Amino acid sequence: MDQAITGFRLDEVDDWVAVLVCGHGQHVRHDPPLSNRPWVGTPQGRQAKIGWTLNCVRCDRGEPPTEKPMESIEKITTERLSAERFRPEHYDLLCQIHRNPFVMATLGGVRSDETTRQNLQDYIAHWETNGFGLWLLRDRASGALAGRAGLKGIEIGGNWEIELGYTFLQPYWGRGLATEIAAASLEVGFERLGLEQLVCFTLTTNMASKRVMEKVGFLFEREVVHMGAATLLYRLSRDEYRGSRV
Repeated sequence: MDQAITGFRLDEVDDWVAVLVCGHGQHVRHDPPLSNRPWVGTPQGRQAKIGWTLNCVRCDRGEPPTEKPMESIEKITTERLSAERFRPEHYDLLCQIHRNPFVMATLGGVRSDETTRQNLQDYIAHWETNGFGLWLLRDRASGALAGRAGLKGIEIGGNWEIELGYTFLQPYWGRGLATEIAAASLEVGFERLGLEQLVCFTLTTNMASKRVMEKVGFLFEREVVHMGAATLLYRLSRDEYRGSRV
């Protein structure tokens, strides 16, 4: 029986499993002689197969569901936040974040609307190219704009890295929401996307962000200069992440 793919996860030996709408899982290996599916090896390849169907022999046998429902990484929820992939219609909301001098104080200062327009185009292109990226954040209780967060490629300290980032408007400061979305981003990055490492960084003076990074498991690596400012670089590997959850 054909069943649609709703997402992917890694099993205990880091092989990819497609989670089907029926509640069953099915391995989708790439390396021969198991099968030849080159798209399995990249986040964008797997993301493109959401909605694709596989024949589920477990349904044919009448077996009960074994997998939890899996939401698309384009739109996720946490206890208090909803996060959705950036789209063109989010321009005005992103401007609200980038025009705010308090929010942008540790992010290089306020940005012009034209710069924000280019940023939004870059965010959208990142999703198209990589199969993941930044989300717009809303308060689940009210639907109000809360900030932005997620995973994106960036050059820092002379190396190309995948960064976990988070930015909130002032009404959402000091409520543990950065920790909440950071934890969700780690699960997406390591278990849904199969990334090997993630970095997080902040200004040496930003103690609040430093506490969030350490709380979710990031380990201090070194101090670097990023955009002309002294910056603390933290790193977390998938093995370290899994070890901390045992």
